[in-house]
Amino acid sequence: MKQTTTGQAPTLDPAFQERMFSTMSSLAGSPATRGVVVRFLQTLIDRGYRLTPAVPLTEADATVAFVNATVTPFKATLAENRPIGRICHYQPCFRAHGEHPWLFAFGMTGLLADIDSDDDLRRVAEDSHVATLAALPDHRADRLHILLDARDSDLVGPVAKAAQRHGGKLHVLDAPEVSTRWEYGEGYALRGRGITYYYRRPDVGCATECRPDCRCARWQPLSNLIVVQAGERRYAEVGFGVEITAAIPFGPNAYALPELADRVEAAEQAGLSPAQAADAVNLFRALALLIEDGAKPTGKGPGSVLRKFCLRLLELFAPLPADRADVLLERLGAAPELRSVLGDERERRARAGARNLKTAAAVLDRRPETSDADLHSTYGLSKAQVHSLRQARLRPPRLERGDAVAVVSPSWQGAAVFPERAARGLKDLSDWSGLRVAQAARPESGHAPGSRQARAEEFNAALRDRDVKGVLWMIGGLTAAELLDLIDYDAFAEHPKVLCGYSDATVLHHALYARTGVTTFYGPAVLSEFAETGGTPEYTRRSFRDLTMRAWTGTFPRFADMLDEFVDWAGDDRARLPEPARARTVLRPGTAQGPLLAGCVPSALQLLGTPWLPDYSGHVLALELTDDDGYGTAHAARDLWQLRHAGLLDRAVGLVMGRPRRWTADQRAELDRVLLDVCHGLTFPIVTEFEFGHSDPVLTLPVGVPVKLDGEDLRLLEPAVR
Repeated sequence: MKQTTTGQAPTLDPAFQERMFSTMSSLAGSPATRGVVVRFLQTLIDRGYRLTPAVPLTEADATVAFVNATVTPFKATLAENRPIGRICHYQPCFRAHGEHPWLFAFGMTGLLADIDSDDDLRRVAEDSHVATLAALPDHRADRLHILLDARDSDLVGPVAKAAQRHGGKLHVLDAPEVSTRWEYGEGYALRGRGITYYYRRPDVGCATECRPDCRCARWQPLSNLIVVQAGERRYAEVGFGVEITAAIPFGPNAYALPELADRVEAAEQAGLSPAQAADAVNLFRALALLIEDGAKPTGKGPGSVLRKFCLRLLELFAPLPADRADVLLERLGAAPELRSVLGDERERRARAGARNLKTAAAVLDRRPETSDADLHSTYGLSKAQVHSLRQARLRPPRLERGDAVAVVSPSWQGAAVFPERAARGLKDLSDWSGLRVAQAARPESGHAPGSRQARAEEFNAALRDRDVKGVLWMIGGLTAAELLDLIDYDAFAEHPKVLCGYSDATVLHHALYARTGVTTFYGPAVLSEFAETGGTPEYTRRSFRDLTMRAWTGTFPRFADMLDEFVDWAGDDRARLPEPARARTVLRPGTAQGPLLAGCVPSALQLLGTPWLPDYSGHVLALELTDDDGYGTAHAARDLWQLRHAGLLDRAVGLVMGRPRRWTADQRAELDRVLLDVCHGLTFPIVTEFEFGHSDPVLTLPVGVPVKLDGEDLRLLEPAVR
């Protein structure tokens, strides 16, 4: 046949071309790629080969990892020693176990022919050689090189003769670095050996005389001519990677092809890395092929490959916002069927993942010593899921109506000073929560009431009492740090329970978290919040119930009103008047995600230099300031700079600043300036005027539970209780 040049139109039947190339996956989607296919097949048809129609991938033999659905159905014929004739084909294919930068999905063109004599071998060698030359976008024969293992001496003559007649250079090599031996998968007694065609790029490479099995950029593998042995019979098989050949004018990378490059660029613009983008395009094309051929997700055969590719694509898309992933699918050209399959697999995976997590959680409850490797292999959990599951084991059981809750006073003995207010707080909390709330029993130890030993014994007794499900602070103070070396951390780690308090409670919250990792709650205390004249504010109630009794997740609410005025606890029983709440302020925009670490800054500083200081790295910090008389912006600047100079802010990922009580507008503006100055050079987002700590109503914030900060919104991503 006279070679087709770039200026001549291929003569392959246009209707057949339309059937071959009209796929959702856009294999052979550009004229350059179609030209490779048409020139190769037209050459073989002109030389007497029969063109076989494409066979659905769903009919491919699943035992062959390198799936070529047109040729694979003939493997059974080969294994039975029956004749094939001479056929040629074009078929969309995929490599079921490929890795980047291999194409998962690609176009394969080739031939299959009986070899009954040496003449047949010479003829097929020439046919494949001429068709390969015709397919090249650059037809110069000096660009075609053939690698042959010296052990295959019977192939030297036919291949050399084809090269002499039509151009190209033969390399007969001892121990070539690239394989010239093939096997056909589990269950086949077929073996192959043969030659590899290479395209030689001019003016690139590691040395002028390097050979085709060199790994440098000069040599581009194109195709293989394989002599297949099946019993006493021999067959010739050629497999020709269309995208690899079509990419020659664009460079050594098939991803430079127009139909691939545009899609890879779209995936990168969506937020994927270059390697992820190439994999996403590969997976999409393979899914498109399988779905077009009618594959359904199953546990076996092509359906199992479809399911595996779906899951891998969903994993790549997981970090992308849902709307961005949808736009990317549209730009890739996803048909409704593909979108439907992905949606179904996403839901199936979510259901299966939820079941596996639930089962694994039950296993950890029974056998905490279960290894991460066992959780991964048995339940398919990722490292992140295993970590999250173990963290969830460090969260206390939720409080339920009727549970006993002990109220402790690790610092100031305020209940003795304001007994009526304390009694009101205990009753109000019991009435609306349904909990059995009482002051903690004081152990008979002989220590003076209020001494550090007595306070520690009271606190430890509450931690150790199996009947007590929650421990609340009566009030804060200044002396919790005195107890650090007396706390029974092991008892709390062995049987976590809800601990809730704020201000000076920071010292014990942080120490318990540093030693055990168990979640505690930075939230209301009895004497200050639950004893509020006029009853506990509804927002305070709701947040406490949500976080400790309802396993709530979601965005922490804003409050329409606040209670900022001072009412003397010594006999003034009037309800405070609400006023409009100050709006949260985004001091530095951005998003951040990590476990939450809440506390009062002056109290947290007491742990510097001690073994009870938690690691602030990776946390979203929720920090607030005391409302002690005289504490103002100068004190706040001093304390915040100490945090910065101690390095505690350096590896935080976000900062939520609590609303100061009874500060003027000028003081608040000065605090904002101080925060920006202290955090200069750090890039995390900052939001101020958040409703927790020394403020009313007050949010309950869990220590150690993942949150997402986005602008002024703080979202709790996982329940804080079990």
